[in-house]
Amino acid sequence: MVAVVSACTSTGGTATPATTVPGTTTGAASTSSSEADGSGVPPITGPELDLSKFGPCELLKADQLAARTVTKPGEVKDSAAGKTCQWRPQDRVLGTSFSATILEGTSGIDNYYKNREGFAEFEEIEVAGYPGFNGSGTDLKSGSCTTGVGVAKGEGFLVQVHVNDEKLPEYTKPCSVTGAIAKTVVENLKG
Repeated sequence: MVAVVSACTSTGGTATPATTVPGTTTGAASTSSSEADGSGVPPITGPELDLSKFGPCELLKADQLAARTVTKPGEVKDSAAGKTCQWRPQDRVLGTSFSATILEGTSGIDNYYKNREGFAEFEEIEVAGYPGFNGSGTDLKSGSCTTGVGVAKGEGFLVQVHVNDEKLPEYTKPCSVTGAIAKTVVENLKG
């Protein structure tokens, strides 16, 4: 099974997805339940949400982006995890950069749970009633965080953030930013 671990790296003060494939496993991604495949992802207890109606840049609305000081459209990029939309703040030095990825070919967040050892830090969370995780390639207190959310069997999305200004309180709590953005995405998916 191919497991894609995605983290956030900083390049010139902007968040860019960085992907690695831990271990040496290969093959097609599984769509079996977390209980059957041993991923450990808690079951989805709410209604399954349909990501197929959205592109990654459609996961957040213009007013929600403006509230995060983003007024320009996001840039779509391909990543190993799926299509990613990157948003940059007006002030790239002091602002917060973030991205959203619709997971394709990774069985949603199942592979992230199975390969949690690929993260320096990994914690199980719940976002608006849906199973998820916070992860980091370094630590969860240095400006960067990846939050993954499973919204249907084998489907999910990632939110990645890089808080550029070390003086901001969010710098030591970047997962509070990804968690808030992920919750907004879930609410948008619900309509």
